[in-house]
Amino acid sequence: MKIRIARLFLLMVLGVCTAISSFAVRAQAYPTKAVKIIVGYPPGGSTDVPARIVGQKLAEVLGQAVVIENKPGASGNIGAELAARAAPDGYTIFWVSIGTAVSASLFPSLSYSLFKDFVAVSQATSVTSFLLVHPSLPIFSVQELIDYIKKHPGELSYSSSGTGGSPHLAAEWFKARAGVDLVHVAYKGTSPQIVDLLSGTVKVAFPTMPGMIEHVKQGKLRALAVTSAVRSPLLPEVPTMIEAGFDGYVATSWSGAMVPAGTPGSIVQQLSVAINQVLAMPEVQQKLAVSGADPVGSTPEAFKAFIEAETLKWGKVIKDANIVNQ
Repeated sequence: MKIRIARLFLLMVLGVCTAISSFAVRAQAYPTKAVKIIVGYPPGGSTDVPARIVGQKLAEVLGQAVVIENKPGASGNIGAELAARAAPDGYTIFWVSIGTAVSASLFPSLSYSLFKDFVAVSQATSVTSFLLVHPSLPIFSVQELIDYIKKHPGELSYSSSGTGGSPHLAAEWFKARAGVDLVHVAYKGTSPQIVDLLSGTVKVAFPTMPGMIEHVKQGKLRALAVTSAVRSPLLPEVPTMIEAGFDGYVATSWSGAMVPAGTPGSIVQQLSVAINQVLAMPEVQQKLAVSGADPVGSTPEAFKAFIEAETLKWGKVIKDANIVNQ
């Protein structure tokens, strides 16, 4: 009788422990509150837009609100510094972009390290640039442009939307690879750059495709090549820089998600799977396409390797071209 009672008591204790354990697991499930995405640039920009598109659907997948916080300034580094100091609990995501990857080379005294203070989650987007010339130039290929520059030294210059941005770096890489000299004219933003490009004041540029492709289709600008690894479906007749003879030349703008270092691996994996699930949604792909971005998606390991490669590639371009932050 006593043995039977003891067994019953043990079963009761085990049952209570199991219930407590199950409750603890449920209580610690992620996420249990709103998730914040920090964007280091103003609302409506090329980094902010994909973050909002992905964030909206990410909220549905995670079952919690996803809030975008814009912390612009210092080429995205203010937002990066804030994100790097956030609690590593999965409730703060940093929306990283190519601008952050080149910051280490442009800003030698940063208070954060992209690789020590963050963990990669997933790449989200890629945005193609293209080599454009004003139609007043009798140039219809990359090789013809190179030949023209060499025959007319000092005549042509190229424009960008700002020092250190992907259009600037793409042009400097082209200059180094082609062995030509073009003077850089840096504008404070894309809008004034477009005005002078359309007028022919500056006749060469490597802008990103969003906002520019219609000018090409209308014949106001001429596309000589795209900077992606494969041809763009938006301009299938335009060759890649690789096809134009520049082996390995891929210069795209991109964005994705990182979290503060120390975030549990299980949460990193959960966020990566969720973001990839979002990027596979036709509605999200359509919205990204409208904004000029291509959905990518990746594992944390693949995105880490990608960021490392981009940082090394553009760091070398910056060093070789002696580019300094202005």
